[in-house]
Amino acid sequence: MLKLGTLPTRRLAHFVRPATTALFVSKAEMSMAATRQEVSKVRSYEEIPGPKPLPLIGNTWRFLPFIGTYGGLEFVELAEKLHAEYGNIFKIPKLMGRNDMVYIFDPQDFETVFRNEGPWPARQSLSSIKEYRGVLRKDFYKGIGGLATSEGKEWQELRSKFNQTMMQPRSAKSYVGPIDTVTEDLIDRMRELKNENAELPPDFINYLFRWALESISLVALDTRLGCLERQFSPDSDAQKMINVTHVVFHALFELDLKPGLRHFTKKKEWKEMVDALDCINEVSMKYVHKAMKKIKEKAETDVRELSVLETLLLKHEDPLYGVVMSLDMMLAGIDTTAHSSATLLHYLARNLDKQEKLYQELKTVLPSKDQTITAQNLEDMKYLKACIKESMRLSPTAAGNVRKIANDVVLSNYRIPKGTEVLLNHMVATNKEENFPQANRFIPERWLKGEKEHHKIHPFVALPFGFGPRMCIGRRFAELEIEILAAKVFRNFHLEYDRELKLKSSAINMVVNPLSFKLEERD
Repeated sequence: MLKLGTLPTRRLAHFVRPATTALFVSKAEMSMAATRQEVSKVRSYEEIPGPKPLPLIGNTWRFLPFIGTYGGLEFVELAEKLHAEYGNIFKIPKLMGRNDMVYIFDPQDFETVFRNEGPWPARQSLSSIKEYRGVLRKDFYKGIGGLATSEGKEWQELRSKFNQTMMQPRSAKSYVGPIDTVTEDLIDRMRELKNENAELPPDFINYLFRWALESISLVALDTRLGCLERQFSPDSDAQKMINVTHVVFHALFELDLKPGLRHFTKKKEWKEMVDALDCINEVSMKYVHKAMKKIKEKAETDVRELSVLETLLLKHEDPLYGVVMSLDMMLAGIDTTAHSSATLLHYLARNLDKQEKLYQELKTVLPSKDQTITAQNLEDMKYLKACIKESMRLSPTAAGNVRKIANDVVLSNYRIPKGTEVLLNHMVATNKEENFPQANRFIPERWLKGEKEHHKIHPFVALPFGFGPRMCIGRRFAELEIEILAAKVFRNFHLEYDRELKLKSSAINMVVNPLSFKLEERD
């Protein structure tokens, strides 16, 4: 019997019945037609919905205080309002001095953006930082803007070298003991701070800032600043660092991130930012110089492991690269870590059943509440990690990510051209029922396989530290600090809190509640 597979393809039709041939052609034609139809469904960039610009003045007026439709709205409020009006994708075109901005809310679109960002992910430039480092203080920075301002191949080369130090798990693990010591100091202060009603003072958030600064200074400046000493002075360099960091984040939002007029119309914010960055540089450089002196004096026979700062300073022929990385860590590692920790403490103090479940885990891993935490202890705290994930889902430090599209892509069935700036609104997405059942509830179990509350979570919906090559370079140290803080606090204390969380959303989400936690000592 002759097998069809042995015949040349062009002669196959002669050995198939006409009816079958017609059926075969019909399916092929149908498939091609369906493909053409799908392509035709993709809508143009011009068809993306959004607020329509007015002649000459565009959309800028909408974001001005008092007169604008969206004037005065905070970052998340703005995203939620526009999302309710226009859906999962919209654009805001014709903003004075700015490119169009496309807002997206669908995790599948998030994945498309991240999967197509290429080796040199581009994002909205922090032009004020760039101007400060590249123009105003060019004599100090000498053309080295660091990861905050560099782009393209220069950024990739810089990032790849810093990754070897900042993103290696062993680098963070080497600081478990020192950060445990810092956190023990905070625990001691908490015992002393509570009043006759066993409540912490309303300004307890500042103690979290002091703890975060003390922790990151171990990494970035290779020293302790004394932020948690009993005789801490409000005029100290450390408190100045905390205060000016708040100023920088406020100014960044006003100058670079907030829709509206750019910084040439906001002279007050620009001056405040320059003064704040000068202060950070001045204080930080005192300790960087000490570290550089220590490196020079180090004996050849000294084989101790280098600190992160020492490694950064020795990584390049020009130590200025390491200096700039250290300054970036100081700028980014105080407010972000402190506010993330504050939200975690809040959710656990408001959800006592979850706090008790965490305490039972901590009591198992840490039989003695004053024992030093190890890296292995942290590995064993699965429920603690789930609590942190759930807190960051509800209230992430940053409400979203920004990317400049590297290649033409299709998002929510609209064609987005290369070079378009896209804002990925993670916080709105993580608080939607379609992505997280009972989205407004604190349920750490949803992150743990085997728990009845566990459910399938889109891998790109909750990304508090970003994704891919441009993921937050300080992630490992931030997670380490938050884990140790939560473990120490809830192993030592039972916390209660009677207020809903209130956030102010700008460059980052900031807790504005007075954190008067009620403290009860654990046995």
